[in-house]
Amino acid sequence: MTMSKKKPRYSEELKLEAIRRVLEEKEAVQSVVDDLGIRHRDNVYEWIKKYKKTGKAAFDRSLGRPGKGEASSTTEEKVDRLQIEVDALKKYLEVLHQEKEERNIK
Repeated sequence: MTMSKKKPRYSEELKLEAIRRVLEEKEAVQSVVDDLGIRHRDNVYEWIKKYKKTGKAAFDRSLGRPGKGEASSTTEEKVDRLQIEVDALKKYLEVLHQEKEERNIK
């Protein structure tokens, strides 16, 4: 009898938290992996790659289909969630701009 190893599923929130800590707080990937209980550090690198390519949508599992909670969420909750996304994207753009400036200085 063979036991199959299931890949752990990580929540969108955990993925975004890992990305935020690496990109914004400049925390070492291994430190984030250990702290958040992520199985492989390669996961974080893949998440960052996807995030840089398509943003937060890379981790949206609903893909056009509203989840149970989303259908009943209020407009205010949606606005709050979108504001958090906008703030995160602004911070990400600042980090990219800083990195670009640092490369131009060298």
